[in-house]
This record gives sequence, C-alpha cells and structure tokens, in this order.
Amino acid sequence: MSLKNRTIALIGAGHITEIIVTNLVKADNIAPPRLIASDPNHKRLEELHNEYGISMAKNNLDAVNRAHFVFINVLPNIVNEVVKEFRTKGFPRGKVIITVAGGIPMATYDTIGEGLPVVRALPNPPSQVGKGIAALAFNPHVTKNQKKDIFELFACFGDHVVVREDLVNAVMALSSPAITYMLFQSLIDAGIRAGIDHETSAKIVSRTITGSMAVWEQREATPHELLIEASTPGGISIESLFALEKYAFKAALMEAIDSAIRRADELSRLVE
Repeated sequence: MSLKNRTIALIGAGHITEIIVTNLVKADNIAPPRLIASDPNHKRLEELHNEYGISMAKNNLDAVNRAHFVFINVLPNIVNEVVKEFRTKGFPRGKVIITVAGGIPMATYDTIGEGLPVVRALPNPPSQVGKGIAALAFNPHVTKNQKKDIFELFACFGDHVVVREDLVNAVMALSSPAITYMLFQSLIDAGIRAGIDHETSAKIVSRTITGSMAVWEQREATPHELLIEASTPGGISIESLFALEKYAFKAALMEAIDSAIRRADELSRLVE
C-alpha cells in the first residue's frame, strides 16, 4: 500500500506541523484531506485548512482514530499531557507514533499501550525546503512494512539516516546548519576584508560551496582526497590550510559539535 492510501494525524498545529504539511502536499504523496490536524487553537487549524486543504479533527483522539500514523508535534513540556490523555482515554491498536518533540525518548510513550510502535524522528531545518536530513530511531515494535512507509514519508523532506536512539542528539548537533552558516558568513567576510563587495563575495562563496558539493557527490572520493587534489604543493591553497591548522580549525569544529551534544543531553534530561 502506498502513502496515497495512508492517513496521517498531526497532534499540534505549530511550525513543525506546517513544515510537514507543506512538504507532503508539495510532493503529492498524500491527498491533503488525509492529513488530519488537531490543536486547541481552532483558529490555527482553520488557517492550515484554508491554506493547504487539510482536515481538522474535533480532538486528538478523533485524529488518531482516523489515521495510520500519528505525528506528535507538540512542545516537549506538553508531551506528558498528550500521553496521559491517550493512556486514560484509550489509544487504538495498529497506529504508529512518530515523535518529533525534542528531547523526548521513545520510552515516554510505553505507558500508552503494550507493543506500541514508536519512531523518534529528528528532521533538520533544511527539511523545510525538501533538502534536509532526518535521524530516525525505531523501537522494536515497528514492522518492516511500517518502516518502508516511514522511509517514503521522510523522503519528502530530503534524506534520512537510521540510528540508535542514543545517537539522536549527536545527529542533531552534526546536522544543525548553524555552524555551516557561520562558516559561510566567515568566508563572505574574508572576501569583504580583501576588498570585494558583499554581493560579489556572497556569490563567490555560494557558487564555490555548491560546486564543491557537486564534485563531492558526483565523484567517489573522500573529502580528504579532494583536499589533497585542491592543494598544489607550495601553492596558495596549502598556505590557507596551514593557517587553519595553526589556529586549530578542525579541533574547534569538533569541540563545537561535542558542546552541542552535551547541551542536547542536558536538555533531554530536563524533560524526562
């Protein structure tokens, strides 16, 4: 059965839900009426309905009862309320929960029902334009066919990697575009410092980055091999690499990722 025959419940109608709806509607994988949103803010539901043609649920259980997959898109501090509601009012069997609430472990949902399939998903910000990468962790109750549907679902946002749940925070840190944007801006500023105007410098950096990515993706070579290829002995590029090594560029990047992982772990403990 393809995604076109699936129905998806969206618990929460915030920014994440709109990103999911936008990409699914754009990909034409699921008819908009098969996307059913639930949120206490009825005005917000109407906005999404009018903009994308999705369905509006009377409440969370109404959405769940009509769906195959259930996205939990609420803020982390609201997750326990949702879990309590599902536990006390009853959660129908055969549904798959996909939680994108940051820092919430899959075990949080165990009290809803025995043998409940749960997926922890973490799409990064570029997913909003269909160019993202999502970390996916599965509990043992997710079947092979359910995984197949979920892979097809997340293809609408870009690509995905399957990881153990304890590595989700590491993927979150590594896939954040913040460091990448800072690198871009630093290169642009270097061009400006050298006397190039901002617009021209930004264009040069943008084209260099997209071109380098194209070479990396099309050639079956490692970044290290491409680095050697781009560095003529005694030339200009090797001099710039020497300066980066002198100021511990690689170590700084690795420490930045480590710091982000530690912070993500701290936040996860706060919401457990």
